[in-house]
Amino acid sequence: MKKLRFWTTVLIIWLIFLFNIERINAPVNIQAYTYIFVAIIAVITLALRRVPWLSYWTLMLVTVMVFLLFKAFWSNHSLWGTALPLTVTQASAMVLTGLIARQINAGLREFEEVITGITFSQVGQRPKPLAEAQSAIYREVRRARRYQRPLTVIALKIDDQSIQLALPKMVKAAQQAMMKEYVLANVARILNDNVDDFGTITLRDNHFILVLPEKTASEASLIAQGLKKTIQEQVDIKLQTGLANFPNEAITFEALIEQAVKNVDQKMSEQQAAEQVKQEIIPQQG
Repeated sequence: MKKLRFWTTVLIIWLIFLFNIERINAPVNIQAYTYIFVAIIAVITLALRRVPWLSYWTLMLVTVMVFLLFKAFWSNHSLWGTALPLTVTQASAMVLTGLIARQINAGLREFEEVITGITFSQVGQRPKPLAEAQSAIYREVRRARRYQRPLTVIALKIDDQSIQLALPKMVKAAQQAMMKEYVLANVARILNDNVDDFGTITLRDNHFILVLPEKTASEASLIAQGLKKTIQEQVDIKLQTGLANFPNEAITFEALIEQAVKNVDQKMSEQQAAEQVKQEIIPQQG
């Protein structure tokens, strides 16, 4: 927090100085469009989730080059000769603004990581993202294909409406996001406790993806129902399940994932439609 506060203060002071430099030093005549480029660099740097050094310097180089082209050809201002010190000053101002904004970006990322650590420390870690775990899943799919063994993929999706019921009064967007992460971590802990060591658990968007080697569709269905019941009892969260079985429904990794997700989304839509119809019928009966 101290780092974030420091660099935010530095950025504010720097921008105040830059936007008033012509009043402080009368001979300096910075063109108005320079401030637009400075603002663009600051906004883009702060908006990016991560800004590696290579990406940052690429961004700086592209922006400065566009600025120089604009200055030379569209605004008809000279770049060289007596205008060279001013050109260097303008380009340096853009680069310095980007450097300060990058430090703020790093501070924000550290703050997010701290909040995530505090949130998950009591309930366990989230599953690996699908991109990190897909190599293990690929191996299982290839093994099942090679030895003609069953394999089933389960997709679980949390009902956002049930989150609202389980975690009341999430008024602010930040609070709501944190609560949802808390629920995801709780569900992940329950899945880790109830899925055997041969299963793989990952997270894809709002879907938990479970890969269960040596499980037929009927066996996986029983496991999914048991997980659904356990999660309902422990954290009062409703889940829908969707299955995709190898080789009956799909034979590739991507197709198994997509089919399982499609099935769970379809069930979720049907459930929401049924609840909506039920809500419409009850007032009429009353």
